[in-house]
Amino acid sequence: MAQKLEAIGRGLQWDDSSDHDNVTKILVRGGREGIQYVKFDYVKSGQPQTGLIHGLSGRGGFTQTFEIDQKDEHLVSVEGYYDVTKGVIQALKFKTNKKTSEMIGYDDTGIKLSLEVKGKKIIGFHGYAETNLNSLGAYFTTTGPIGLNPQVGHIKLAYQGGGGGIPWDHGPNHNGVKRVSFIFDENEIRQWRVDYDDGGVIRQYEPINGYDMFEVKEYPTEYIISVECTYDDVIPRSGRRMIRSIMFKTSKGRVSPIFGYPAARKFVLENNGGALIGFHGRVGAGIDALGAYFSSFIPSPPPPSPEKLQPEGGEAVGDPWDDGIFNGVREIHLEDGEGIALKFVYDKDVQVTELKVHGEPSGIGFNEFKLDYPSEYITTVEGFWDKTSGNERGVITRLRFTTNKQTFRPVGLESTTSFSLGKEGYKIVGFHGNSSTDKLHQLGVYVVPITRE
Repeated sequence: MAQKLEAIGRGLQWDDSSDHDNVTKILVRGGREGIQYVKFDYVKSGQPQTGLIHGLSGRGGFTQTFEIDQKDEHLVSVEGYYDVTKGVIQALKFKTNKKTSEMIGYDDTGIKLSLEVKGKKIIGFHGYAETNLNSLGAYFTTTGPIGLNPQVGHIKLAYQGGGGGIPWDHGPNHNGVKRVSFIFDENEIRQWRVDYDDGGVIRQYEPINGYDMFEVKEYPTEYIISVECTYDDVIPRSGRRMIRSIMFKTSKGRVSPIFGYPAARKFVLENNGGALIGFHGRVGAGIDALGAYFSSFIPSPPPPSPEKLQPEGGEAVGDPWDDGIFNGVREIHLEDGEGIALKFVYDKDVQVTELKVHGEPSGIGFNEFKLDYPSEYITTVEGFWDKTSGNERGVITRLRFTTNKQTFRPVGLESTTSFSLGKEGYKIVGFHGNSSTDKLHQLGVYVVPITRE
């Protein structure tokens, strides 16, 4: 099932749907007032699909197109700028696994927007538009074994082994292989069963009982990438060659037991790390020959799990709070009165989220620090805390934030005890802590490893 990143905005809602295999062509019409309209062309079950215009045509401006080769290229992200006051998207930039378009439009105003899900590709768009493009959302599916287009996203490797028996073919129309089961003797693999994932439904081929089994334990993040077989004559010099043994390797380095009894002749079925999605071959009294279908995409690794670092500062007094985990931080708002008050503006799957203030504002006004999101991110937070009159259990008195591009000026006063939040090679994607009605007592962070795009 495709993952939908929502589009929220004014205008008339439109939806190209999520049942496409790939985006093949993008047309953008723009002007000084913003993006006037967009049109997306797709491929579905190997057939081209011409999209509709979303917005209003017939005005002066510029038109640019961006084409995607459906054979080995797919759209992975969209970036742009959005004018909050006008409610209009100002500019768009498209990125595939092979190239990136220029920024189409004018990017000198508005906030940045981003449509991207790590390890997935865009297969459809939706949004709001009237006289201009007001908002844009996308449908994503994985570029690995899950959601693979069986018509254009696979490679068929010819069967090898003996020439007896009759041909059979499970086809490539599966998301992945979940488990494989066998019955074998000293001469051949006599029977087997393959359990495929067909859109979340496990389909079984060749049901058998009393078998040895290999299961992909962490499917779908783990998948079979290699099948090693041996084959030989069932009876010496008989000319009847059969598959004698099979062994599997997965994307996480796991190697299965050898099923059967190895013979002298060997072949390997694999496709540069692509996922196994189907089998074909020849069969008689046992498996005479074996071939395979592999995905033509190498899946991206799953996103790293966030790590929660313990809060620093005074004692854990007041009420605990937790902003949660986001894709990143867009803005930091800090105020220095009798103590630090702060709030953050986050990004979560292209939605901008501004959360409540932690600590009590004094009314003198917030210092605002804006990041160049998504290319800029917070790496460390340094601060001081102290015990003050009426707050013997400690309050945070000063904070300073450092990103991968700059260090913002500190807000607050130095005091007796310093602290630092962060982890080498990681970026900060959320905050938590403790605060009372008028003071910030502790501050902690969520971090994830920095990945290179």
